[in-house]
Amino acid sequence: MKILSRVFLVLLAILGAFVGIVSMIPDAETVDVTFTYQRATERADGTPLSLEEIKHTQLFCDGIRVAREDGADGDLSAELTSGSHECYGTHIDTNNVFSNPSNTVTKLVEL
Repeated sequence: MKILSRVFLVLLAILGAFVGIVSMIPDAETVDVTFTYQRATERADGTPLSLEEIKHTQLFCDGIRVAREDGADGDLSAELTSGSHECYGTHIDTNNVFSNPSNTVTKLVEL
């Protein structure tokens, strides 16, 4: 049993050292990019969507959610890496029903 607990402690120490090394690797350089939008007025099912019913606005780039904010104030910022990104937005209402996705835009980010 003592050998097993020592092996466990050694593995735990190795894992801790690995996590420490990984956390020291700097993130890729990013740029803060602001997207402006006109809010959706209906849900994906076609029912009306008022401003007061919008719980969150989300931004997806290259299929990954990169930003989320409460409400819908007309702009949304995200940290994007250098390159070309295909982005679209969507709203979620207070009942967790989504709006249709916005038109997709291509955003070219240069550092």
